[in-house]
Amino acid sequence: MSHEQKIRNLEFGKFAEQVAVDFYISQGYAVRERNWRLNKIEIDIIAQTGNTIVFVEVKARSGRDEDPVDAVTREKMRFMAKGADHYLRNMKGRYEYRFDIFTLTGNMRSYKTEHYPDAFLSPLR
Repeated sequence: MSHEQKIRNLEFGKFAEQVAVDFYISQGYAVRERNWRLNKIEIDIIAQTGNTIVFVEVKARSGRDEDPVDAVTREKMRFMAKGADHYLRNMKGRYEYRFDIFTLTGNMRSYKTEHYPDAFLSPLR
């Protein structure tokens, strides 16, 4: 992959994350964090609605043949769950939580989004 392609992919990913943030805000969520990191773990968006903390993985794909949800591997789920566990332990109070997947397929001019609330259970249980 060329350097220019890597930059385009990064820009497309940032675009998809902004579309996701806009979606969550439009649905009444408060966005608490973007690109939250703990060591090798990254959670794209951490949002809150009421007493529920939502950990969001954003996936963007330009090809129509690829299902972006398939890119959320068991390993990614485990990393997200570990990060969520750490994040929740450092909050005051008790919160419900869930893991969402938000996908964007197409390009920056023409795209389709899908929101998968409560997409998976923590594999740490």
